[in-house]
Amino acid sequence: MRRRSVAGGVAVVLVALAIGAWSHAALRDSGWGTALRSVADRVLPNPTVTMWAPAPAPGSHVSSYADATGAGTNYVYLVEARDAGGGARELQLIFFGRESDGAGWLEVEARGGSGVRYRPCDEADVPAAARAGS
Repeated sequence: MRRRSVAGGVAVVLVALAIGAWSHAALRDSGWGTALRSVADRVLPNPTVTMWAPAPAPGSHVSSYADATGAGTNYVYLVEARDAGGGARELQLIFFGRESDGAGWLEVEARGGSGVRYRPCDEADVPAAARAGS
């Protein structure tokens, strides 16, 4: 009797893991996982920190999904960014409707693990400590 209950428990755990893996993949592939991370970083009381990162290389996105209108594709990148003191953090950046061209640097307003806003900037405008780690 004890063996049967252990086997049943193992089966339940395996089914739960399979459903979890499937739902994680479905969220990631649909863009919902990216959106949930982005929303959580904006809602949680994370401070906004200015960081810098080299623009990600074309084709190095970790996922992509159709934009809300269905007219284009959004590309998700994970980049290592550094603050003015050289502190590093991995950030999720979403390029809406296009891939990164890989040129130059980005100045990023980061909250948690997301880049809330980013813009291209000249390397001369990047603090030395932020350039040193890249």
